[in-house]
Amino acid sequence: MRTTTRIAVAFLAVLGTSTSALAGGIGLISTAGLHQERAYYYGGNVQAFDSQSRPNYGVGLEGIIGDKDDKIQGVLQMSWVKDSPATNPDTGGAKNVVHPDYDSVDARDIGVIGLGVQWGVLGDPSDKQLVINSLVGSGFITTDNTEFVNLELGVGGTWNFTESIQGMANVNGVMRARKRVSFGPSATLGIRYLFD
Repeated sequence: MRTTTRIAVAFLAVLGTSTSALAGGIGLISTAGLHQERAYYYGGNVQAFDSQSRPNYGVGLEGIIGDKDDKIQGVLQMSWVKDSPATNPDTGGAKNVVHPDYDSVDARDIGVIGLGVQWGVLGDPSDKQLVINSLVGSGFITTDNTEFVNLELGVGGTWNFTESIQGMANVNGVMRARKRVSFGPSATLGIRYLFD
């Protein structure tokens, strides 16, 4: 069974197991950040690369598990992210180098899922609150077989506009792992509809 199918079946099983616990929320999120790409080049008998920080952005859905008055809540995020590719490398003045035409590569679309915890640190969950966020996830839907593991840890805040509508903002450090580990920053903005 494919990994994508397993994740979808597990998600549906979690949603369908409890009909009496209806505390939580749903929301819309937007995200932007930086990720690392390598642009390889060759010259003489040398192979080298230019490590580049490239932008990414996306939109998605968020599910919240837990009472809206709790300081600790579960978070499920599913989003579409567009990763910018590497650009032609800075070869540091090396002569007679050869490299692929990175500038002609299109940005790639990625389906990302993350599961984590939002920890309330300061403030009132029913008003304004400073939070710590932790997410473990995966970029599991790609068109070029470049799936990756994604870990995020950061700080943020929530602000309740009404009893049921909440705004949120986070700034996270992100670690991606696929053949190698890379790091970058990420920011997320969103709005949630909370219910009990």
